[in-house]
Amino acid sequence: MKNHLEKENVEFRYYEIPQGMPVLPLLGEKWITRYGTDPMHFHNYLELGYCYSGKGIMHLGDQLVPYRAGTVIVIPRNFPHRTEGEDNNLQKWEYLYVDSEKFLKEQFLDRGRMAEELIARLHSRMFVITKEMDLKVGKQMLILLDELREKNEFYTDSVNGALLSLLLMIIRFNPGDREQEPMTYHNRYLADILKTVEYMDAHYKEEIRIENLTQLSHLSETHFRRKFSEYMKITPGDYINLLRVKKACELLRYTDCSIGDVGIQAGFRTDSAFIRNFRKFVGTTPREWRKQSGKEIDNPMNYNISVLKGW
Repeated sequence: MKNHLEKENVEFRYYEIPQGMPVLPLLGEKWITRYGTDPMHFHNYLELGYCYSGKGIMHLGDQLVPYRAGTVIVIPRNFPHRTEGEDNNLQKWEYLYVDSEKFLKEQFLDRGRMAEELIARLHSRMFVITKEMDLKVGKQMLILLDELREKNEFYTDSVNGALLSLLLMIIRFNPGDREQEPMTYHNRYLADILKTVEYMDAHYKEEIRIENLTQLSHLSETHFRRKFSEYMKITPGDYINLLRVKKACELLRYTDCSIGDVGIQAGFRTDSAFIRNFRKFVGTTPREWRKQSGKEIDNPMNYNISVLKGW
């Protein structure tokens, strides 16, 4: 008889970070709620959360870790987790989703190896930081949340400085000799699907064949396609092309590359494939998007995709 946890629903939740910013904040009264009904889920960006009130258990993979008011949670991308509040009481949280890899590379442009080391340490595991462990981390998280909420003078520079300080504080909890901790899951397919997600995230600019993914997942092609779509709410091919379109948007916004060069650098083999997939996910052509992006720098990119977006 199969363990009922093997059939537990696990969701991929996709976020878009605003243009020109390294972080997407989820603030306000919406996050005063009862936590515990959500299934296990994972995100496409680093998640940082701050608990203002309440207590309960964080499910970090198969680990159960207690939390209470003043706790900061650190969840790297592609790490399944969920929050279970105690006694079904109202709790208050606020969250940040951070493009930590891009941000740290930009902060250490002249020290590429250091940036890679910091990224590896930051993404090595899920964990919580309580007030007893380090009071300063929670205080710095609150400073950053308030900067994002208030948007005062020198807002962007202040956010960048506060975010860098917070990430470096968090990285200190992961020594440089720490390798990424292997995660174990009751769900028998999840770990193998996540291996393919990590592979696609790293190699989307290259030609990725279905055989590469089935070998990583140890599944037949039919079974792999079905399980990937079940967890990710998007097909393997569409996920690869989504990563390429995101890279193309970055190049269109921040470089003067021609439209054809942008498609090639993002991993598309032909102009027609680039334009077709760009229209599919963004709803317009690369050329039109480039014109519009300069006028709407503070707005998120509007991907029209079949992924469960956020909460």
